Amino acid sequence: MPTIEPFRGVYYNPQKIANPAAVVAPPYDVIDTQLGTELLARSPYNIIRLILGKSAREKGSARETAAYRQAADTLADWCRRGILVTDDRPAIYYLEEEFTALGTTYCRKGFIGLLRLDDLKQDAVLPHEQTMSGPKEDRLQLMQACRANFSQIFTLYDDPDLLVEKTLQQHRREAVPFLEIRAGDSLDGISRRLWRVVEEDAIRKVQAVLAPQSLLIADGHHRFETALKYRQRRREQEPDAAPGQPYDFVMVYGTNTASPDLAILPTHRLLSSYPGLNPDSFRQRAGKFFQLTPLEPPAADSGETAAWLLARLQREEAGIHFIAVVGRQPDYFLLSLPPAKLAAAMAAMPPALATMDVAALQHLLFDRALGISAADMKSQRYTSFTQDAAAAIDAVRAGENQLAILLRPTSISQVRQVATAGEKMPQKSTFFYPKLVTGLILYLFDSCQQA
Repeated sequence: MPTIEPFRGVYYNPQKIANPAAVVAPPYDVIDTQLGTELLARSPYNIIRLILGKSAREKGSARETAAYRQAADTLADWCRRGILVTDDRPAIYYLEEEFTALGTTYCRKGFIGLLRLDDLKQDAVLPHEQTMSGPKEDRLQLMQACRANFSQIFTLYDDPDLLVEKTLQQHRREAVPFLEIRAGDSLDGISRRLWRVVEEDAIRKVQAVLAPQSLLIADGHHRFETALKYRQRRREQEPDAAPGQPYDFVMVYGTNTASPDLAILPTHRLLSSYPGLNPDSFRQRAGKFFQLTPLEPPAADSGETAAWLLARLQREEAGIHFIAVVGRQPDYFLLSLPPAKLAAAMAAMPPALATMDVAALQHLLFDRALGISAADMKSQRYTSFTQDAAAAIDAVRAGENQLAILLRPTSISQVRQVATAGEKMPQKSTFFYPKLVTGLILYLFDSCQQA
């Protein structure tokens, strides 16, 4: 049974930060060097100075230790100067995000609260993806230095009657949001509105809906495992500490699987530095497991080529299907595994995974055909990931990568089926769009002391 609690969030002081869009950022793991430079230029108080962005740990090497200490010093400085302030009352924060994806306009609704870790039952939180060692160690060092959650773990709950959404909407403390980012000001073109909900009866209604079920982690598997490990270390250091210490909680965002405004996009795969990979060797190796259909997209720029390939992929129905782009003057293939051959080919896989494109990609193509082991995947020895199919094609054409695999989105029913069965999908199997922006609300284990 998950326990969600209100908390006194820490946020940017509107009297000192006039434009909140200038200080928020995407999650750290999508911030490369170029985007990091852009965020630093947007404001001297951009959250990138705390979350640090993607590090060399994404490829298995360490970040400079001094960077974590600098983040902690910056956090303390912003608190002293009143750049960051603490809310006056514990609240659950109601968030609305308006965006467009795949030609459809959505308004995703959810809440931000604290998930209690110290009495967490085994099935109260269901992960669905495997994790990588580098990012977890990086986040652990940052948490140890800053004693804070800067980003929420993205979780899903089931509420067909929309009781949580309706309750939070009806009991908003303010008629207008206390924090708003307009689409025209944000880097991603998404508008965001945040309200406080402080009424105890309303919070208890939300807790009552969530208590009997399991929360499914949509995004933030590394942060969740890091929070558990950090709590374990603190408990070992303080074995006599009373329950309910600040580190016994982790900040989460929750949204409803029954909502029509839940959008899932695919995460495409890229390979580089793999010995001897070229169109001929790929065709030979992949052909042992998949039916390969050559494709001839119209000569066009990468954006138009990507649109054509993804539209072609979406026309496929039963069975396993994905697209390979290989070579600097690319060959394009549709890789398929029809239902008649699926059971035998995936017999070694758990039933919940056996019909998933991304699982067949990992098991048959990467593991068996190319010999890329689970350890290789965990350390990202050859692989990287992107949600941008056009960028993936560009990278292959430029010779930066040898191979791109374009995938269909994983469905929410597949995610739920895998998590309920206690299984794990390969890394980066889902992309719940949009990613949660970082910097709206922070959770500090210690008080935000002002001078």
